[in-house]
Amino acid sequence: MNVDELRAALAATDVDPCMYCVLEKPDDCQWVLRRQGKVWLTFWMERGRKFHLERFKTESAACEYFYNQVTNRAF
Repeated sequence: MNVDELRAALAATDVDPCMYCVLEKPDDCQWVLRRQGKVWLTFWMERGRKFHLERFKTESAACEYFYNQVTNRAF
C-alpha cells in the first residue's frame, strides 16, 4: 500500500477524516503519518506530544500499520 492507496482506503471507511493526517501538518488529537528523510513515522499527536511512535523503513509497512491504527484493526 502506498500513500495514495491509503488515502483512498481511509476515505472508504466511516472514520472521520479529522482523526488522521497523512503527510500534512497535523492538528491536535490525530493519528499522523509523516516521512522524515528515509524513515516513515506514525504516531498519535496530542497537545503537541507524540504517543505510540513507530518507525518504518518502507512506505508500504507504514501505510498498512497506519491504516490498522486509524481503523482500530488488529495488525
